[in-house]
Amino acid sequence: MTGQEPPRNPSGDDDPPPPDTGMGMTAVAYLISGMLVWGAIGWLVDHYVGTKGIFAGIGAVVGIAGGVYLIVRRLGA
Repeated sequence: MTGQEPPRNPSGDDDPPPPDTGMGMTAVAYLISGMLVWGAIGWLVDHYVGTKGIFAGIGAVVGIAGGVYLIVRRLGA
């Protein structure tokens, strides 16, 4: 099948997507996932140590800080 053209985009829009597509959702995902993951780790530490939410709160704050760090580092915001 040499010499054939590749299939065209059916919408007729052959322009590539803009480079900033999805950056906002990526930033939100970094913040939410960091808060959930580190908050869950803190909750596990709370469960193991026997405290009530201290480490879960600390973990959520650390997760948000890590998300902000990733946003600045990877997205250059």
